[in-house]
Amino acid sequence: MITLMISLTILHGTLFTVDEYLFHKKRGLSKNEIYNSLIDGALFLIPLVICIFFSFKPLMKNIFLGCAFLSCISIAKNELFYKDICVRERLIHSLLYVLHPAILYSFYISWAGNYFDAYPNFWMLQLIYIFFGLKTLAYRIIYWNYIHE
Repeated sequence: MITLMISLTILHGTLFTVDEYLFHKKRGLSKNEIYNSLIDGALFLIPLVICIFFSFKPLMKNIFLGCAFLSCISIAKNELFYKDICVRERLIHSLLYVLHPAILYSFYISWAGNYFDAYPNFWMLQLIYIFFGLKTLAYRIIYWNYIHE
């Protein structure tokens, strides 16, 4: 299970990087896309942070499930903003949409199964994933609002 979870997060990071550097920088992003990507990123990170920093209890489980549901709904709305994008970019987006709930579920399984106590190095890898998520949000705020013209 750990190998699958690590593979999912690596694949997600790779596809996200391809999307950003091959497609977004070439075509540019509208303000709506920028703002929505920040909302999506934050809504994606919240349930992951819950898994890493909170004990698995019924209340936290319900908060996680609510946040994960909102996160999945949030990414679906993005198709309203993507006009005139190429087939390859649509393929990348579709793969990212499939990975999104899979990663949320894998974090949930590791949290419910107490993987973090059993495998402390795995917990560190998940922390690194969260760090890269926060770095990506910071990058998007700075690059798309201040550097990109």
